[in-house]
Amino acid sequence: MADVAVVGLGIMGRGMAENFLKHGHTVTVWNRTPDRAAQLAGAGATVAASPAEAAARAGIVFEVTADDGSSRAVWQGPDGILAGAGRHAVLIASATLSAGWVEDLAAQCAQRGAAFYDMPLTGGAAAARTGDLVLLAGGDPSGLPALRPVLDAVARDVRHFGPAGAGTRFKLVLNALQAIHLAGFGEALRLAEAAGLDARQVGEALLDRPGGAVTRLAWDSYLTPPEPLNFSAAWAHKDLAYAARLAQDAGQDHHPLLDSVLAVFTAALAEGRGNQDWSTVNPSAPK
Repeated sequence: MADVAVVGLGIMGRGMAENFLKHGHTVTVWNRTPDRAAQLAGAGATVAASPAEAAARAGIVFEVTADDGSSRAVWQGPDGILAGAGRHAVLIASATLSAGWVEDLAAQCAQRGAAFYDMPLTGGAAAARTGDLVLLAGGDPSGLPALRPVLDAVARDVRHFGPAGAGTRFKLVLNALQAIHLAGFGEALRLAEAAGLDARQVGEALLDRPGGAVTRLAWDSYLTPPEPLNFSAAWAHKDLAYAARLAQDAGQDHHPLLDSVLAVFTAALAEGRGNQDWSTVNPSAPK
C-alpha cells in the first residue's frame, strides 16, 4: 500500500480520495475549504494544514484543483506542494490546466529532481466515484508500471501520450471536440424544431448516427440535466479558452469551430449560466 496525498477535493478529487481509502492506501488530504477535507477524516484520511504538509506525508501527490490560478497557489510558495514534497515523491497534476502552466510546472519539478506527470482525468463525476476514470498521462513512461497499483484504485485505464504536458494537450483537444459536439447537437435540435419536427423523436434517432458517447451525453442531459452537477458551463469555457491558447501557441490561427463554440459558452456565462451543467447550451427538453 502507498502513502497518497490528494490536494483539492472537488467532485473529482473527493472521489479519488475515497477510492484510495477503499483500496487500503494511506491518504492525506487538503482542501482550500476545510469542511470538505473534514468529511473525509471520518473515512480514515488525515487532514493536512497545508499542501506542503500533505505532500510531506506522501510518496505520491495528486493535485486536483480547478484552474491555473488555484493550481499555482497549491504548488508554489512556502506552503505549496513543491516546498513539502520529499526527494523521491512522484508529483501528479490531475486538474485540467493550460499547457503553458503544465510545462512551467514540469520544469520546476525537473529542477528539483522530482518525478512529474500530468494526468488529467476523463470520465466525469460518476467515474470518479466508482474508480473508473481514464487518466491521460504525460511524462516518463518507464515510471508508470510502478504507479499502476495506486492508479488502479481510481482508474480503469491509463493512456500515455508523450512527455510531460502531452496528457494536458490531449485533454484540451478532447474537451474542445466534446464541447463542439455538444453545441452542435443543441443547434441540430433547434433546427429540427424550427423545421416542424418532433425534437424528442429527432434526438432518439440521432443516437444511432455517428457521435457515440458525446451524442448520448448530450441527449441524456437534454432530457434530464444531471444532479449533482457533472461538468459546468464555466469549466467548459475555461477548457475551451485553454484550448484556444494552445492553438495560438502552436501557430494555428484558424479554428472557426473552436472559436464559435467558445463564443457560445462565453455568452452562457454572460447570461449567468456558468454554474449550470454545460448542457445549458442545448434547448430545454420537450414537455
